[in-house]
Amino acid sequence: MSDEKTKTKKNHKPLIQGLSSGFILCLVMTTALWFTPALHSYLLIAVITCLVLSTVLGLIVFWISQKNQHKTDEESNKSKALVTHRCMLLKKHFFSMLKVQKNNKRLQSRYDLPVYLWYSDAPTQDKGVITQMGYEAYRLDEFGNDIEFPILFWLSEHSILISISQGDDQHPDYIKTLIKCLMTWRPRQAINGLLLATNAELLLGQKALIKQRSDQLKSDCTKLNRLLGLSVPTYVVVTQSGAVSDFCQYFSGFDDARREEAFGAMMPYRKHGGIDADWYNFAYDSLIGQLTANMTNALSGQLNLDYRKSIASAPFQFGLLKQNFWLMLNRLYGLNQLGEGLMFRGFFFTHDASHDEETDILAATISNDLGNEYYHPKESQAIQQVLFSQHLMTHVLLPEQLLVGVNRKKENWLLTLQAGYTLACLGLLLTTLTIIKLDFDFQSHREARADTLLERYKEAIAASPYDIENLADNVPNLYSLHNIYQLYHQAEPWYVLPFMPSSSIKNEVETAYFAELQAVLMPSLEKSIANDLFVYVNLEEQATTLSLLNSYRLLFDANKKNTEELDAYFVHSLEAQNSGSASTIMQLKVLLDDAFNRGLVPLNANSNLEQLAKGVINRSGIETLLYQHIQNLPLFTKRIDIRSELGSNFGQLYSFEPSYVGYLVPFLYTPNGFIELDLSVDSPLLKEALSAYSGVAGNAPSALELYRISRDLKQMYQNDYINYWKDFINNVSMKPVNDTTVLSQTVNLLSNASNNPLTNYYSVLSKYTNVTLPSETSAKKTSTPSSNASANSGNNADETQASSEINPALIEKQDKIESARMINANFSSYLDYVTPAKDSIKPIDTLLAKITKLKVWLDSFYQSENARKLAFDTLAKPMQSSNPIADLETNADQQPALAKQLVTSLTQLSNDSILSLAHEYLNKQWKSAVIQTYQTSIASYYPFDNNSKTDASIADVQAFFSSKGVFANFENQFLTPFLQPAEGSPYLPGFLPSSGLMISPEVWTMSTKADQIRSALFLAKPDIVSVNFQLKAVDMSASVTEFIIYNDQPLFTYQHGPSLWKSMSWEGEQQAEDTLNIELKNNVTSLARQNFSGNWNWFRLIHTKTVKTANQGAEISLGDSSNAVTLTIKTQGQVNPFAPNFFTDFKLPADL
Repeated sequence: MSDEKTKTKKNHKPLIQGLSSGFILCLVMTTALWFTPALHSYLLIAVITCLVLSTVLGLIVFWISQKNQHKTDEESNKSKALVTHRCMLLKKHFFSMLKVQKNNKRLQSRYDLPVYLWYSDAPTQDKGVITQMGYEAYRLDEFGNDIEFPILFWLSEHSILISISQGDDQHPDYIKTLIKCLMTWRPRQAINGLLLATNAELLLGQKALIKQRSDQLKSDCTKLNRLLGLSVPTYVVVTQSGAVSDFCQYFSGFDDARREEAFGAMMPYRKHGGIDADWYNFAYDSLIGQLTANMTNALSGQLNLDYRKSIASAPFQFGLLKQNFWLMLNRLYGLNQLGEGLMFRGFFFTHDASHDEETDILAATISNDLGNEYYHPKESQAIQQVLFSQHLMTHVLLPEQLLVGVNRKKENWLLTLQAGYTLACLGLLLTTLTIIKLDFDFQSHREARADTLLERYKEAIAASPYDIENLADNVPNLYSLHNIYQLYHQAEPWYVLPFMPSSSIKNEVETAYFAELQAVLMPSLEKSIANDLFVYVNLEEQATTLSLLNSYRLLFDANKKNTEELDAYFVHSLEAQNSGSASTIMQLKVLLDDAFNRGLVPLNANSNLEQLAKGVINRSGIETLLYQHIQNLPLFTKRIDIRSELGSNFGQLYSFEPSYVGYLVPFLYTPNGFIELDLSVDSPLLKEALSAYSGVAGNAPSALELYRISRDLKQMYQNDYINYWKDFINNVSMKPVNDTTVLSQTVNLLSNASNNPLTNYYSVLSKYTNVTLPSETSAKKTSTPSSNASANSGNNADETQASSEINPALIEKQDKIESARMINANFSSYLDYVTPAKDSIKPIDTLLAKITKLKVWLDSFYQSENARKLAFDTLAKPMQSSNPIADLETNADQQPALAKQLVTSLTQLSNDSILSLAHEYLNKQWKSAVIQTYQTSIASYYPFDNNSKTDASIADVQAFFSSKGVFANFENQFLTPFLQPAEGSPYLPGFLPSSGLMISPEVWTMSTKADQIRSALFLAKPDIVSVNFQLKAVDMSASVTEFIIYNDQPLFTYQHGPSLWKSMSWEGEQQAEDTLNIELKNNVTSLARQNFSGNWNWFRLIHTKTVKTANQGAEISLGDSSNAVTLTIKTQGQVNPFAPNFFTDFKLPADL
């Protein structure tokens, strides 16, 4: 993606440069023009010149930039192609090198051969050291040691070394290719170690260069560890140690074995890498100490004076290298913020014989200390030997080849694969053994069951041998054999595989089973049909004989495809003879399926019986069998699913009977089928049917017989066509519309013009029951020339000949037209229903328009914020015009049966739903306005509850029962619209005739009772509760001399003597006395005393002492049996409020 962006920027660069150059020139020239007044008179020419020059300059700059860019791109592409080619060669030679190594040494695993990388600024200068370590260069024609390629391969018996240049000749793609190859070959442990070759001249140089080299190495090593997923052990190898003056001369006196040993130190293993300064000081000092300790041996083996001087100064020269070497190691292996660093293992010094330049560090240091600015080094003789290399790899580095560890991700993935593979192998082995065991057990168990069933079969045959004449007795024994056959043909378990070894006797069982069916079942079947056929031949019953003969011939057809007729016959035969139970019939069906599917047929046919049957059949027509044959022809057996024409909404409104599938209409009962069906005398269809039953029908019938057959077939087809669609209509029923949700869905469906189920249903009926023949013009054109020829000819013979040519076609056409007319006549009402009359609309559209009005009208209720109130208000006020419900109902009788049923359901439920809403509203108002007040302030208080000790508030009674009270207001507001019929309770008229809203009859009873209470309590004053009455003493015991009713003052007093009426009144809230006292006295003392408290004290007095009541009064008795007084009370008006149950009888229902 970045390459594409860079390429795009490069492509745009010449254009930008050209535009910029032209714009700058144009800007400069425009500025000059602006500040040069003399050119203003030539402004147009100057502007054009400016634009032309700017354009020319821009094009020139664009052309030059683009040309330079093309050159740069070509060079870049060549360079990229070269790098890509070398990467491919590197990959190729890597694997070629592996093949060579494998040929040289056979390995058990690719990880047995260690691989090391050699990082160096100049690997070509290290060839002597690498060769001395025991490696041979891998040489190739394309590149190798002869060509300075930045990556070289070195082979040895013990390992592979890959030298990688870190100089300018290296390219990142080469290293990436090498890493990919290594990861492909050894993904878990790509390499075993990394040797960092450092030229000793670098350590003798400037510290800045040492730091730069260290940083580069650290970056490369860190990147390598990340790519390989390893913590690679690194070894620092100082090459060209001869650059340190006198160092290599020190070893001139030693033997070759000592010079081949590694010279350096190995640091103890540290888990988190890095380098220890103390260890470094100790290790380096130890090396210096070794040089010092072996100085005597070195001097004793050297006679050359210059060499002896070099031996003496070598430890000091080597020691002066320590500081710069530590600077490099510390910077390279320093720990990061997490306390981790590169894995440092050790450092070693080597020398290549090719180096001849030395640096005298000691002399330079002493000269500097003496104040000299420059020191001229002396010339020394170079050592022409490779030192300290031969044993470096074999004795020091290879023993640590496993220290690198493995790439944990790759290792875990390998372990997972190995574990999975092992488990898969174990699972496969266990599965195989389990399948073999299960298969063996299954086969053994099946063989044992087969043996048991076979023994039972033999016992059954011995007890009841086969009888060809008795089919019913043969079936159980044959079915026993079928059980054995079925045992080997039932679904086998999954572990029974076809390629598994098997000792099954399946083929033998199958052969024996079908041989028994051929020998027993088929003759029994033939005998059964032959016996029945013989009976009906003797009875000369032609229809049954024809059916039996057809079945008999079919039984002998080995390739019969339709066996349902035979199955049905044999089952019916057993049922008719009462010789077959349900199990026997089931067994027979199974045996018949096996025999017919196998193609078994009886061996011997009764030809004499067939001839007799044919003779009976030939005495009359075979049109029934022919008609069935025509029905079963492929052209007419195909069915048309008309549910798609009925629409997706049809099922929401209508449904078919559960077992009815007539919506799959046979092609024969469609208008196209009617046109296609040709039952004329000369039709190929009739000839083919007669040919198919020639064995039954005998030779071809005569012309008269053919005419009769044709007419009968036409009549049968016409009747079937009519009956099929009548049956279709009868099997469609409307789904119940029984709640408001369904009502809303239904009217929404019917109000939608598209996909309307009612329209679709009657359109489909009209389509398939309206049979229209092709235009009769062709028939008329055919008949006209013939008629003219007949009229113009005077010869009767010619006329007869023309008539013979014309009449068959005309007769057939007339028969076809008459048949279509008869079909159309039976369903003409459906065609009229969906066909618009002249200057009018379709009757069905009229109905749907009214349903749409009903929907809009119902929506006004359902979408209203207070639908219940609106429903009641609508019912309460007289309809100004006909409502949509009644309007729709008046149109119901004009609809077809199914549409009428729909209209009735819609109008009835719509009416009921509105009445229900009104009733809910009325009931809600009743509870909130009447019942709540009644129950809280009236019902549980005296005098409405005789057992209550608390009196009802006079104000509450007045507010409830007055002419403007709660109950009266409810009656005036809600019960006034109710009509009183001649018989029955009042009702609120609905939207349909003989419909209305009726409430609980108790409401009307309590309304009458409320009127009585109102007339009793408000007789004197319409708005004030009071009762006026008269009181008179009737009788008083002789022992009582005085009777008195008083409160603060006497209200009524009686002593023996004449009794007069005294007017009394109970003033309700204005009643002065709260306590009413009665007392019976004699001359000496009080005989009885009683008091009645509360606003209703007179009522408590009268109700508790009443002896007898009348319409306008009551009689009460006070005192006891020996001391008593009897009083008579007479009230005003026609209602007696002092009757015992006058108030308690007022009980309102909780719901209307």
